[in-house]
Amino acid sequence: MSGGAAGPIRPGRRGISEALRTFVEEIPFERLPILAFVEEVAAKTPPGARVLDLGAGDAPYRELFRHADYRTHDWPESPHVGGALADVVAHAAALPLERESLQLILCTQVLEHVPEPARVLSECFRILEPGGELALTVPLVWELHELPHDYYRYTERGVEHLLTEAGFVDIAVAPRNDSFTTLAQLLLNARHAMGRAPDGLDPRREDARALLSDLASRLARLAPLDVRWQLPLGYRATARRP
Repeated sequence: MSGGAAGPIRPGRRGISEALRTFVEEIPFERLPILAFVEEVAAKTPPGARVLDLGAGDAPYRELFRHADYRTHDWPESPHVGGALADVVAHAAALPLERESLQLILCTQVLEHVPEPARVLSECFRILEPGGELALTVPLVWELHELPHDYYRYTERGVEHLLTEAGFVDIAVAPRNDSFTTLAQLLLNARHAMGRAPDGLDPRREDARALLSDLASRLARLAPLDVRWQLPLGYRATARRP
């Protein structure tokens, strides 16, 4: 899905590869805040730290953890090409990893795809060493995707509750973006979600897609006006195992 309206990311500005830049620009309003969050997490990760990218798929953020002992995970039914090549292939609620063996777990846009997120977070708690950190992102507003395995959307309080029940402390949850950016991204998503059909209306659908792109660009420019951030695309969160 092409997002378009957010403007290009230059690898020299962020020091990221062309592959990661392309990945982010596919859905820029959604992925730019996630990239910024993962960059923050990576910058705080000590050299040699044992890191698991849970539900990594094609592992787009691998390069940010070159300084760490970075491993990937995905599950046997992953829709991502890279899933089958993951270092650990298993269900996220039953990982074949030793207790207290990791210092960081990264989990981006994964918990909506697991039927029992509480079990997954308990498993994360089990394999993190005391003082280890979990860094995750979850959606609040997004269309159905990766069906049939699309189960949940999350609020700030919902994330806090799940992390607390799993035993985590020092929990910090924050919205990733403002409401205007959310609306802009949804308009871009609608261009593809409407689909096509042999009903003679596809020319009108193309006109609608052009209109949606223009409206998205206009809405995105209103982002500085939103000071409450109560309709984000989703949340970012960090938590620590005591």
